Amino acid sequence: MSFPADRSCGNCTACCDGWLQIEVYGHRIRRGKPCPFSIGNRCSIYSDRPQNPCREFRCGWLVGSSPLPEWMRPDKADLILLAASFAWRGLPVDVAVPVGDRPKKKALDWLMNFSSEKKRLLIYQVKEDWFAFGPPAFQAEMAERIGRGEKPWAS
Repeated sequence: MSFPADRSCGNCTACCDGWLQIEVYGHRIRRGKPCPFSIGNRCSIYSDRPQNPCREFRCGWLVGSSPLPEWMRPDKADLILLAASFAWRGLPVDVAVPVGDRPKKKALDWLMNFSSEKKRLLIYQVKEDWFAFGPPAFQAEMAERIGRGEKPWAS
């Protein structure tokens, strides 16, 4: 299977639309509160955007080596994939952040199947709740972290 190395965001601005918790030039972007520089499916400060988080952000769909199919672009799948965000016992953990309340079922099912086949772990969010997909020990540890009010990927 071949994946295009020349993917582009197109009209997708999911990373700027208030689904990732980031800060851009002193503006806190939180769930449901878009970046004030995102205007009409484009970045009004693109050439002057900050290194962190904007230039350093790596959308899991956009990277050239991405195994995600074309239909998994964040604005189509209702999820942003943060690939290999951290490791648990040496295994990569992907984080799926919903664009809206929840990712599309087809997208989440695809990710779970991919995770099982490739021996990767997955953390995903539905509404305000986080869930872990992987071995029982991983699920239990992530549930404990969440229960303590931590982000699942906190070290």
